[in-house]
Amino acid sequence: MKVLIVSTQIYKVPPDSYGGLERVVFDLAEALGQMGHDIFVLAPEGSKGEHFTVCSAGPAALHNPEEQAYNALKPSFKDFDLVHDHSWQGYPYLFKREWPQLKLLHTIHGQIPYISKPVEKPCFVAASQDQANYLKQQVGFNCKVVHHGIDLSLYQFQPQKEDFLFYLNRVQDEKGALEFVALCRAVGMRGMVAGEDIYVPDPLGYPRRVMEACEQSGGLVRYLGRIPNDYKLELLQKARCLVAPLKPPYLEIFGLYILEAMASGTPLLVTDQGAPRELIIQGVTGAIAKDLSCLEQNLGIALECKPAACRKQAEEFGRQKMAAEYLELYRGMIEEDLEW
Repeated sequence: MKVLIVSTQIYKVPPDSYGGLERVVFDLAEALGQMGHDIFVLAPEGSKGEHFTVCSAGPAALHNPEEQAYNALKPSFKDFDLVHDHSWQGYPYLFKREWPQLKLLHTIHGQIPYISKPVEKPCFVAASQDQANYLKQQVGFNCKVVHHGIDLSLYQFQPQKEDFLFYLNRVQDEKGALEFVALCRAVGMRGMVAGEDIYVPDPLGYPRRVMEACEQSGGLVRYLGRIPNDYKLELLQKARCLVAPLKPPYLEIFGLYILEAMASGTPLLVTDQGAPRELIIQGVTGAIAKDLSCLEQNLGIALECKPAACRKQAEEFGRQKMAAEYLELYRGMIEEDLEW
């Protein structure tokens, strides 16, 4: 099968540090390529993979030049058995309007990308049942569900932990970085704050407030900001618990950090905002707090979880399983002309 996977044009595939969507594209393309399929990925210059071919139209850029990338590859779209779009702007739909025979699958990486259907029968895929239910409720769109997967071989299981809490997410208000610092101070545990702090809303405002809160903690909480991938993996292995104090109305559509932590043997403490309840087993691999006011009382539950149980749960979300589930959808669209 010859498949084109369309990524964003913001980060390379795989990303150097932050870039969950681009990491999903990479793992999917690699796994499908390992299965023997002919996989091409439309991604910025510098992207690379062992089992797929990269098509590039320019360098990565914050303004996300997806139109430029689409126009560069548009003449080749008919050469593929199927196009799998992961982009934000959805330019491949323009081609499907011109040529309805195009088999086009679109994984939705946000909450509501459209308020009306881009084509008569879009084949949408959600990363979680919670996201699929939300899209159905809000805009009436049907979605298949395929959970994201990771390359488990990259995450070394570490049963021996150091006594610190870890925040690994974008440094912005909806992700609760300030609440993380407050939690560390309330329970007297060391903390590390790492995550994207440049390509975020108000990059000079909220991250600065988080830095100041860390400085005011008297050395209890360290602000790291963007960190290289190898350091991220090291901290995931060592942390007692990864904490994600998600704030309403934000809903997590998946959260790769959940799989990354569990694969490292690290339990999680997450507020009940979306998909985490599908991935974390309460009292076994972490704790789901009803809201921010319940973080402290649920931390003890998370800290009692066994690293081996966390790793076992993560092994249910390998990238090979993700690829196999997508392949089933691909075959249904190509061989049976399925739409939903």
